[in-house]
Amino acid sequence: MSRNTEDRKALELLNQESRQEQIGYYRKPFMVLWAAVQEASVELEEDYDMSADVAQLWVAERLRQVADSLVDRLAEKAASRGVSKSNIARAAQSSPSNATRRFPRLDERQSTSQRILIDEVLDSFDADL
Repeated sequence: MSRNTEDRKALELLNQESRQEQIGYYRKPFMVLWAAVQEASVELEEDYDMSADVAQLWVAERLRQVADSLVDRLAEKAASRGVSKSNIARAAQSSPSNATRRFPRLDERQSTSQRILIDEVLDSFDADL
């Protein structure tokens, strides 16, 4: 059985699990993310005299954008390692027939040399060193 076949079956099994069972796999990382949003928003509140609600929303939206970019980069990485476009789409809860629409950079005609948001965030780590 190929790795792609094994992954497809695993994704199908995981999608059959209850929502609570699935949440169990990302509950702890979410708690860390939520704490990070609250911590980062305090700086905005102090630096810009911003309300906590608006500051948290601002931080969470920027994190969502970076997370979206990370998903795109992970899809590219998976494709470069032989994962099928269909399984990439399934893992991202998209229809396999829409893999290239969901991840346009997986289309062989698209250039993957274009930088995306995650590149800028990763560069900022290098700048801090």
